[in-house]
Amino acid sequence: MMRIEAPAAEVSEAVREVTQDQIVHGTYSFEKERILYGAHSASEARVFGVWKGPGIAYYKVAEKILSPRYFKDTADIGTISVRYVVQDADASAAIVRIDAVFVDARNVHHASEGNVESGEYAAIQEHLRKIQARRQKAEPGAATAGGAQPAPQAQPDTGPRAVAASTPPQPMTVPEMQKRVDALRQQVELRVREQGAQLKSAPFHSAATLESLPAQTDVLVVVLSAYWYGVETGDGHHGWIHHSQLEPLP
Repeated sequence: MMRIEAPAAEVSEAVREVTQDQIVHGTYSFEKERILYGAHSASEARVFGVWKGPGIAYYKVAEKILSPRYFKDTADIGTISVRYVVQDADASAAIVRIDAVFVDARNVHHASEGNVESGEYAAIQEHLRKIQARRQKAEPGAATAGGAQPAPQAQPDTGPRAVAASTPPQPMTVPEMQKRVDALRQQVELRVREQGAQLKSAPFHSAATLESLPAQTDVLVVVLSAYWYGVETGDGHHGWIHHSQLEPLP
């Protein structure tokens, strides 16, 4: 389970969008195509049964999938089912639980190794950021529509400052662009500090360890939280690493 600092209504909206994105995140069937398409939103997933716990359950299903990666001992065609449960933590936060399982043509159930859950968590966070950005952008217009009087319009400034402000910005030079790229790279690309850093299936010390990473392994940060970073390794694995186990690139 993961706590997300946003109201449950917003988190549920992000989850619904993820169930409709046609992707099962964090897995794939073929090395040359590391995105698994073909999923669809569903009202239920038989493998999980009826959810009777707290919160609301959402589902995504992908049928006729060949030996997906990061499910234990897969070597057949079958169906991936993902369940998301969203419940209130408090007025400004929600708890999200994600479960994924692959059921092959022989009706053998293959448990997820954690990559799918991590990938789906990252997708939810990304959709949530977009939802919040859209709402923030719409807020000024909404206030006007609700009857609030628009602010008085300032008189145009025709002095020297207005001329300077109307001057279009100058294009960045190549060195300036390279400096900006390097700064962005320092923010999203990090390196494992010491041998044996644990890549976790969720942002908790008690979560399952997906693998131990060698020192100096480069990772791409895709999700940020207070103490844990959701990352993608160079070979496409997703998981969580405690921030203390990472350092900036040289």
